[in-house]
Amino acid sequence: MVRRLGEDDAFPTPDPTKTSWPEVVGWDELPAGIWIANDRREVTVQFLNLGETRPPGYNPRRVIVFVDATLHVALTPLLG
Repeated sequence: MVRRLGEDDAFPTPDPTKTSWPEVVGWDELPAGIWIANDRREVTVQFLNLGETRPPGYNPRRVIVFVDATLHVALTPLLG
């Protein structure tokens, strides 16, 4: 399912303890990034192509989002 944010969508209440976003798997990359950034406003959302290597080290202010060739979220985005 391809997910696009529309005017009827309600953003979740920000959750500073959230570390993963399984609900955005299958969404277009931009709406997924907006959704994550709304939830954790202090993080940077970084997009990588599926198969690329995750940057080394843990970064508590970064969420990695892997996208497929059609720019849809392929794996559950994770903090770090």
